[in-house]
Amino acid sequence: MPKIADGERRGARRESPELAEARRCLAAAEASYRTAEGLAALAEGLALLDDVMASGSGRDAKTAANLASTYAARLYGRVNDAVAQDAQVPEPELEHFFKLVLAFDQVRDALPASAETLKIEVVRQLIERYYEGHPPERKQQALKDLAELARRD
Repeated sequence: MPKIADGERRGARRESPELAEARRCLAAAEASYRTAEGLAALAEGLALLDDVMASGSGRDAKTAANLASTYAARLYGRVNDAVAQDAQVPEPELEHFFKLVLAFDQVRDALPASAETLKIEVVRQLIERYYEGHPPERKQQALKDLAELARRD
């Protein structure tokens, strides 16, 4: 009698190759989220999840949505902590954080409730950096425009 693996015995099925690759990419992204490589891995993993959610089976689509939600919560939490703990996050790091949170827009339904608030805060801090040395009126106008965008969302 051939030996049957436990998962097969209980009726478990294997995960799709796309989900397995997305998991690998997202784990790499989480481990190096402050780097360009981490951002690239995140974008790749989220694109795979988006594809599975759009065209996968019900079970795979649900797993992909859960993965997107889990990683969104984790990485948004890390960015939020970094921004909240240091009012003087350097501009290149803020720009990277903004790209990181924007990457999740392709899986918008998976975003935590605080997603827009964090995006707005990162952009507010970027405005503070970008407009240093410019006339105060320009900075105030940019902040006013940002507040208007936030109200629309």
